[in-house]
Amino acid sequence: MHTTVFLQESIQALNIASGKSYIDATYGEGGHTQAIIDKGGTVLAIDADTNQVAKGVKRNHTVVAGLFKDISTIASEHNLESVDGVLFDFGLSMEQLSKSGKGFSFKNILEPLDMRLGVEGQTAAELLNSLQGPELISSIMKYSEDKYATDIVRRILGHRRGKPLRTVGDLKKIIDEVVPEEEPRHKVYARIFQAVRILVNDELDQIKEGLQGALEIIKPGGVIVTITFHSLEDRLVKQFGRTHKELTMEAIDVERVRPLQSFERSAHLRVLTKK
Repeated sequence: MHTTVFLQESIQALNIASGKSYIDATYGEGGHTQAIIDKGGTVLAIDADTNQVAKGVKRNHTVVAGLFKDISTIASEHNLESVDGVLFDFGLSMEQLSKSGKGFSFKNILEPLDMRLGVEGQTAAELLNSLQGPELISSIMKYSEDKYATDIVRRILGHRRGKPLRTVGDLKKIIDEVVPEEEPRHKVYARIFQAVRILVNDELDQIKEGLQGALEIIKPGGVIVTITFHSLEDRLVKQFGRTHKELTMEAIDVERVRPLQSFERSAHLRVLTKK
C-alpha cells in the first residue's frame, strides 16, 4: 500500500474549493489528486512514468504523461492558462521503488540499473559506465553528500574497465567493498542510489524549471506547495522563494503537528503564495 506523505497538510495548504483548478505536477499513486477531487477541486495531473499515467486514467483521473518542468506548456495544451494551486511531491511512490523493475531500490539486487522516471535518456548503467571520472565524482559527491562518495566512484571507475555495471547488485557490491562493515551501510546505499537517480533524471534542473513554470500559471493569491526529500531539493525551493519578490514563503513544521513516521523524517513541506 502506498502512503501519501503529508496528505492532510498539503491539501490544507492548497486551500481547495469547489470550482477552483489545480495541477498535481507529480501524480505518483494519485493520493493527492484524489484528495483534491474529494474536496471539489478540478485537477490536471502530470507524471513522467507512463505506468502511473495508465493507472490514473483507469481511476478516471485526468493525468497526462510528461515532465513537470514543462508544466506551463502542458497546462496551456489543456486550456489552463491560470490555476489556483500547484503541488510538487518530489519523492517516489512505494510502488515505483518496489515494483517498477527499474532499480530504484537497493533491495532489488537483480533489477537492471535503469532509474529513468520516463523512457527517454540514458539509463543509470549507461551513465555510470560512460561518464568521465571527474564529472562522475563531482555529481555523486554533490547529490549524495556522502563521505564515501569519492571512494565509491573510484571503485566504479576501476570496476567498469573490466566489467560494466548492469544491475542493482553490481552497484551495491561496489559500495560494500568501500564502506566498512561496522558502518550503517543501508544509509550509504540510500544516499548513493538517490544521487544516481537525481543524475539520471536531471532532477534538480527539472525542479528549477518546474517552479518557474508554476509561477507563470499561478493566479494572484494562488499557492505552490512543495514536498522535498533531499536537502538539495529543499535548498532550491527556498532559494526560489527568496529570489522572487512576488512570492511569500512559509515552511510548515509538520513535526509540531504530529509525530513523523520513519519515511517522512527527511521530508519538508513549503508553501509559496503569489501576492
